[in-house]
Amino acid sequence: MAQKLIASNLSYALNKKSLLKDISLEFEGGRLHGILGPNGAGKSTLLKLISGIWKPTQGSVSWNGTALLDKERQAISRIISLVPQHPQPSFDFLVEDVVAMGRYAYDRSYWNAAEAPMVHQALTTVDAWHLRRRCVNQLSYGERQRVYIARALVTESPILLLDEPTASLDIQHQLEIWQLLEQFVKNGKIVIVTTHDLAIAERYCHHVAVLHHGQCVGNGNFNSLMTPNLLQEVFGVVEKPMTSSKNYTLSL
Repeated sequence: MAQKLIASNLSYALNKKSLLKDISLEFEGGRLHGILGPNGAGKSTLLKLISGIWKPTQGSVSWNGTALLDKERQAISRIISLVPQHPQPSFDFLVEDVVAMGRYAYDRSYWNAAEAPMVHQALTTVDAWHLRRRCVNQLSYGERQRVYIARALVTESPILLLDEPTASLDIQHQLEIWQLLEQFVKNGKIVIVTTHDLAIAERYCHHVAVLHHGQCVGNGNFNSLMTPNLLQEVFGVVEKPMTSSKNYTLSL
């Protein structure tokens, strides 16, 4: 039986301003889900509500039939990992320590020698092992993004949320990350990704939801949703744009 995450009637308001209104979506294991929309549509807000970082004004999130947001923070962290769009650590930790913090959900000390192989594997997977002794605040944005994806990997959570994970990465590392996400999906994970890149979403996402002004205006197969009217209304274009990454194949 496939694992299922359900967001029901999620809304969020800040200072009486509605940022997200009545969002209901279902996410199944073994599928890569894309959350699309322009800046300010509510994509990042949705991920923060699903992961329990922000408390919804109304609505609920269930995981395999149980109320996810009623669980303790550490228990939620064992189920969901979130890779933020602009990770900005407050302290200049070593890369390997940042990645090891992903184990905090299992052990409040977050680091022990037995978990060193997991850190090695995660950093190698995202091509960042050579950065392990660098201070995280001294990395480029793209390097830092890969480190935070590695931290999510060591959590071993069944749900992975990523907010614009390939922003500021070069084409090679973009494709490596998307192909890595494909492998997670084949292993049964629920992967939910926000992205502005329509061509990449068409290529990799099995299911997409389109947000506009805090509301879901479309939900389903990419090609079925992307009508001329929706493209014009939401994205201000009359046809699906092509991006350079769609025309490249990575040789591994």
